[in-house]
Amino acid sequence: MKTHCLRPPVSRLSLIFSLLLSLLIAPFTLAAVHLSDTPLGRRVMVDYIVHFAYNLQWPVNAFDNYTAPFKVCLMGGDSLGETLAERFRNQRIDGRKVALEKIELKDILRARKCQIVILGSMDRANLLKALVTVEFFPVLTVSDADRFAATGGMIEFADSGGEVALRMNKTMLEKAELKMGNSLFRLGQKPD
Repeated sequence: MKTHCLRPPVSRLSLIFSLLLSLLIAPFTLAAVHLSDTPLGRRVMVDYIVHFAYNLQWPVNAFDNYTAPFKVCLMGGDSLGETLAERFRNQRIDGRKVALEKIELKDILRARKCQIVILGSMDRANLLKALVTVEFFPVLTVSDADRFAATGGMIEFADSGGEVALRMNKTMLEKAELKMGNSLFRLGQKPD
């Protein structure tokens, strides 16, 4: 399995942001288990999720019809819910309104109708169940759970020595027929 790291186009602002992020997040990395445990980590995750929403291409069959909303769904906790709602307020992705939705494990099949599923705090068995449920559907799965990409998730947010690293499971992205420009991918190491 190949893993890719996403590096958005570098601008002066993003360089400054990266430097500040490195300085600010370093003191929290020993205390925090996941990025979503800190306000700064949540903002960074949401920035990337918004970036994915605007830059990935979903197949036509990912939507019920041309007026269907672009769905961003949360499972296993909604620590990102408020920040996502703020960022996507009055936004459109490819002309579609953005709808945020919380999905309970008992309604897991609803995740197949989402474009992005953010998997929060849940035990390993439920995480695997969620990933299997959407495996062959055009649904981007993201999480900061340990070994998420190696487990079958698409994009894992990980701490890499005080910096945010993205572990990408290209095989799963291809199975879901999700496409992102090659210029946004950079070859990384396989997940452990």
